[in-house]
Amino acid sequence: MSPLPILLIVFTTPWADTVITYDAGVNPAPGYTNPQAAIGTPSRFTGEGIWPGVVSPFNAPWLADEIVSIGAGGELVLSFDAPIQDDPNNPWGIDLIVFGNTSFIDDAYPSAIVGGVFSDDGGTIEVSTDAKTWVSVTKSVADGLWPTCGFTDSQPYDPVQGTLPSNFLLPIDPRLTIDDVMLMDYASLLSVYANSGGGTGIDLAQTGLPEISYIRISVPVDATLSPEIDAVADVAPQLQGDVNMDGIVDINDLLLVIAYFGPLPIGGPLADFNGDLIIDVTDLLVVIGNWS
Repeated sequence: MSPLPILLIVFTTPWADTVITYDAGVNPAPGYTNPQAAIGTPSRFTGEGIWPGVVSPFNAPWLADEIVSIGAGGELVLSFDAPIQDDPNNPWGIDLIVFGNTSFIDDAYPSAIVGGVFSDDGGTIEVSTDAKTWVSVTKSVADGLWPTCGFTDSQPYDPVQGTLPSNFLLPIDPRLTIDDVMLMDYASLLSVYANSGGGTGIDLAQTGLPEISYIRISVPVDATLSPEIDAVADVAPQLQGDVNMDGIVDINDLLLVIAYFGPLPIGGPLADFNGDLIIDVTDLLVVIGNWS
């Protein structure tokens, strides 16, 4: 009797899986030189045992096991077990999200009024299919906008975790700018985040690569700032017609399309399925055609 076949199941995650190389460079943040901190999911809660608090746009992760620092002339190379695709079905066409430790300045602490941004330390991003030939991502920096948001039902400095986690695989509307959120209160800020966990979004279309398996974050030798990296994520694609991204196309999605007919507002629902930034009959027909 022939042996039974062996079924091999390989589980992959949407996060960077392996540190390929790490060079701390010159003057990284002292104590923040563990590259394994960039592996796995971004941080939702920080400061355990010291000064605990939710990770919010005003309270970035800051423990040494949560972020890794890259000094002048240094670099961090990470790989993914499953290649990241340039997928037009991803929200906004964004394929990759880099999470740093940028935070907003609280202009009226502790009221959480956006007064600017700090710890946006830059970092050059490059991607590759084979870790040999690299293509620069010229439109984004690694440790920049947007700050991480761990929960959608927490206040910015809450000492206990929230109950509604944000979506770390959902990018922020790329049309959003720092000027758009200046002097916003926290409720308004969460509204334009629209359930996203923040981070720097990257559309691989700008690189000309259909997929990538490696990301390299480096710092110029003459840099005075040291970026910190928390995680890198593969964006989850959107089911066509699924406006609220709950995995089902139903009446809730139809009602959102109808409610937002017209120009797509910044931070508005993901109801523009043909990329023209207008919610109209074309998008309505997508919902109807994909009813599940």
